[in-house]
Amino acid sequence: MNHSLNQDRWKDYLYILPMILVFCVFILYPVVQVIYQSFFIKSASGEMSWAGLGNYTKFFHSKEAKIVFKNTAIWCLIGTASKIVLGLIMAYILNKKFRGKKLLTVIILIPYAMPAAVSCTVWRLMYNPNFGHINQMLLDLHFINRAVSFLGKPATSLTAVMIVNIWAVAPFCALNILSSMYAIPAYIYEAAELDGANAWQQYMRITLPMIFKDVRTLALLIGIWAFNSFDVIYMMTTGGPANSSAILVNQVYSNAFEFNNRPYSAAISVVCFFILMIFAVLYVQSKGREESYE
Repeated sequence: MNHSLNQDRWKDYLYILPMILVFCVFILYPVVQVIYQSFFIKSASGEMSWAGLGNYTKFFHSKEAKIVFKNTAIWCLIGTASKIVLGLIMAYILNKKFRGKKLLTVIILIPYAMPAAVSCTVWRLMYNPNFGHINQMLLDLHFINRAVSFLGKPATSLTAVMIVNIWAVAPFCALNILSSMYAIPAYIYEAAELDGANAWQQYMRITLPMIFKDVRTLALLIGIWAFNSFDVIYMMTTGGPANSSAILVNQVYSNAFEFNNRPYSAAISVVCFFILMIFAVLYVQSKGREESYE
């Protein structure tokens, strides 16, 4: 009996062996290599020498660290909150029955379906201070006196890129929130209506509490995506000017491939790794709470 159980157990291990090998080769080994490399320093001649925590100390004491940590916090927190709020508004509208609902749904989903390269190119043209539509509209409305280089000014570059990211991801949030709204039984709203609850009271007392767990998990997922969203910033501003729109992942890229300082880039990668681990733990806990409620 025990012999057959042991055989079955070994068979189970064999079934998952390919997945374990893939994990070790493509995930675990690169992570260990990056962590190991972060403890070295590269000299002008290209030789690598042991530096201990030197790269970490250099990064945390640098001016760029303060800027990118601040930008990353703004990008993740304000950006995620804006996407969720817009998603709630759009989902609330799409949850109603009205003529042209299908057409409106398609229009809302266009930004999410559009490739990042295309949307960034379009927005760069719209932001252009010489012939962009945004500057022209603001000038016509007398909100500004002269054209503004939104992507070229440190005061506006991060906000300008964040608007593009919110515009692209908010439809995905709306779609997920809408699916949660569809799961709420109709009889709950019917009972509330019989009790005299208006549409706003139904939304605040029924809809929001019942979709809260899903929205919380969605917010954590969107936060993880925002933390890793290198492409939009790179294609819009490459993190400039003067790191005003750069976040942590941009610093990883620029130090590794532009300044050819791999150990220093590896140290920033490790910092990103541990921050993402916190996000991942929170996300798994949130998903676990969802499943325990079901």
